[in-house]
Amino acid sequence: MDEIQSQSDHYRSPSSSVSSPANRLPSSNFFYSRKPGALRQPISFEDSPVWDETDIEVKVDEGGDSINAATTPPSPSLSKINSGSLPSPSLIEREVVTRKIAGASIAWKDLTVTIKGKRKYSDKVVKSSHGYALPGTMTVIMGPAKSGKSTLLRALAGRLPDSTRMYGEVFVNGTRRHMPYGSYGYVDRETTLIGSLSVREFLYYSALLQLPGFFCQRRSVVEDAIDAMSLGDYANKLIGGNCYMRGLRSGERRRVSIARELVMRPHILFIDEPLYHLDSVSALLMMVTLKKLATSGCTLIFTICQSSTEVFGLFDRICLLSNGKTLFFGETLACLQHFSNAGFPCPIMQSPSDHFLRAINTEFDRIIVMCKSWQDNHGDLSSVSMDTAIAIRTIETTYRSSADAAAVESMIVKLTEKVHLSLKREGM
Repeated sequence: MDEIQSQSDHYRSPSSSVSSPANRLPSSNFFYSRKPGALRQPISFEDSPVWDETDIEVKVDEGGDSINAATTPPSPSLSKINSGSLPSPSLIEREVVTRKIAGASIAWKDLTVTIKGKRKYSDKVVKSSHGYALPGTMTVIMGPAKSGKSTLLRALAGRLPDSTRMYGEVFVNGTRRHMPYGSYGYVDRETTLIGSLSVREFLYYSALLQLPGFFCQRRSVVEDAIDAMSLGDYANKLIGGNCYMRGLRSGERRRVSIARELVMRPHILFIDEPLYHLDSVSALLMMVTLKKLATSGCTLIFTICQSSTEVFGLFDRICLLSNGKTLFFGETLACLQHFSNAGFPCPIMQSPSDHFLRAINTEFDRIIVMCKSWQDNHGDLSSVSMDTAIAIRTIETTYRSSADAAAVESMIVKLTEKVHLSLKREGM
């Protein structure tokens, strides 16, 4: 007991550097003290009061990206806390303010991408594509397999390989130039995550590598990314993903990979197949989360192969591709009207995306040939006999002479005439 008493007197002495936080601001939450009335007990982790992790209070202006930092008042000395004259410090309740992301407009005109040796029938993967994307909206590039969706997305993001050549123009906020680092985010179809870290640790590790500034700024950005992708329930869980750690499911892992790009607070976010390897429930949750992210002001452009009716209703604009050709670009409801005008109305009990892909996917021709050779009690297994190539030409011809194509061209002219503010580097 004498030894414990001597240690207690040592820690209570005002000359000790450990027991005088008034002389120096605490740099982390590793400060431990005793409860009032337990001065003769040794120091333990369970008796520790709750301290703030940093001494800088971040105030975010609602509707903007400015960050104002102010130092907090110095903490009371441990001697007053131990004597019981002051209550133990507690967490300061702060109001959660949703940050608005300053999105950017992007438009492409007569965009053509050539890859030699990539296709046997043609070396043009994307052929004379027109379109645009506005802040606060979700623009989806839809089409069957090998239609040029991912190539068009990489061309807009400036991530084409060296073996390709791009023709045409891409405008970002009305200017023809590449987007600076940090102003946009790109999520590939398959990403690699560190399974031995939790979600919060992984995002903070990514923020340390990419973001400048103080620790509190990085922490707030990480928490914003967790809230934006609805990962609050999984923030402290290990990512896993191998035979030793099961970890998160594919839907949560996909949202973590998107949150990794959100720590840079990008103006434009490109996602290649966000519903890749997801079931119907996870796909709907993913799209609702992305819709919430788009309402904060971010410009979302992603590719998708097929979707349900609920997911289809969340899209703002659709760019429909087939063999590299743009068969339609415009609003989701206008796409249904366009197919109806071309002679392919969507059935009542069928998903619109299924109907679109059924009409423009050339792989269905082989299925029809196979089905015609198989008979059942009710006759042919397939009642569709129209050639898909004829359907594609009909839909493309109808779109070129429609008011939707003229509206796209006029909108591109409006977006390119007025030059907006340049994008900030690092998305801060």
